[in-house]
Amino acid sequence: MFDVQDSPVPVPDDVRRAFSAYWRHLASPGATLTGPDRVALAAASRGESVDGPHPALVDLARHLGLEPGTVFEAEVRAAADEVGDAPTVETIAVASLLSAVDGMHDALGIDRAPLPDPEPGTPTGDVADGLKRRRTHVPMPQGAIPVALDLVPAEGRMRIDLSAPIYMPDDEMVHPDWRRDPGLVRPQMEVIAARTSWHNDCFY
Repeated sequence: MFDVQDSPVPVPDDVRRAFSAYWRHLASPGATLTGPDRVALAAASRGESVDGPHPALVDLARHLGLEPGTVFEAEVRAAADEVGDAPTVETIAVASLLSAVDGMHDALGIDRAPLPDPEPGTPTGDVADGLKRRRTHVPMPQGAIPVALDLVPAEGRMRIDLSAPIYMPDDEMVHPDWRRDPGLVRPQMEVIAARTSWHNDCFY
């Protein structure tokens, strides 16, 4: 998995390891959704027709994957009102983390990896307590964008593990002169991140 042999440029080993770890995570039961649910939502975010888990979550995943700029607070809140905040955040995590993997493949002009076969098992029920909406669409701790998935701790941890090799480690975000070696310097990264957010009409 993720040998990316057709890539026109080398793909670092830590990126491939992170993608493989995410594929295992995606296939496994989450906090509120089963493995089949999660893989179905991933397929929906790619525009595929799927059965379940819940129409509101399928629609949200599809919009996040295909037209992120069309997702506004009303849709997120409607999904949360129907199925709860935690499944909604888990759906957001599935679609947004998958977009990082698919986005790299698209940028390189290579085929996207086939979605993993779902693993059996029941949801873990691991949902954080005491979080609130803070002018945000979903409950989250005090802080900025990196904590947006923390209502479902496993998704927050996976976001950290996945973003480190393709963006930067969280603990380096306070260092404006950080650079990836070899790779971009921090200002170059932020220009790309800001332009991507602008194109996606990012809420934040």
